[in-house]
Amino acid sequence: MKYHAYYFWLFKRSIKQVLRENYDESYAKEILKKSKQCYRTLVEEMDDIGHDNPMAYNALFALVFVAPYIASEKRIPPEMIQEMMRRSLYSIRWYFARTDLNTKRGKASNKKVILRYLDWYTPEREKKYPTSFKVDLEGQPYEEACYYRITRCPICAYAERLGVDELMPLFCELDDLMISLEHGVLHRKETIASGGDCCDYLILGDKESRAQEDK
Repeated sequence: MKYHAYYFWLFKRSIKQVLRENYDESYAKEILKKSKQCYRTLVEEMDDIGHDNPMAYNALFALVFVAPYIASEKRIPPEMIQEMMRRSLYSIRWYFARTDLNTKRGKASNKKVILRYLDWYTPEREKKYPTSFKVDLEGQPYEEACYYRITRCPICAYAERLGVDELMPLFCELDDLMISLEHGVLHRKETIASGGDCCDYLILGDKESRAQEDK
């Protein structure tokens, strides 16, 4: 994959904060320094899924947190890596809060990237990038639903290849947090990381979800 440093620089403060709280300053600096180079290597050695891939940011984001885990030779517990990601999401909560999933506009905005990806991942591009995300709308409960499925995840496949697949279920758990920052609720049955056939996303506004629960 083509290397971009943006996500590492954006979230390194959250990573360093967690390291400082749990280890001494010297170790925190050491791991952060190693993570920087590790991140570059991880990105460059991942299968190419296309530099203009609308979903490439998912991989670039996730690998930021795989980097300190590998840099520490797995001495940092997976749950601590998850906390780094959780704080990173909170650090940009203003970005997510711009979307209100209780509105039609918010739902359309949330689904926009997926629809763009469905248009982008033509049969020709699938031949060129055969390990990229596979996405469909199978099982969509109603036409306007903010719903989609991922049936092939290159991040999970790469994590397994790297021998760090234990991180993936913890990363997937934070989808709930990310969507809650958009005033939404994720209704999910399974994830690829936990052994399912797909990662399903049925996303409702939090007000809509509460109303359904009250019925």
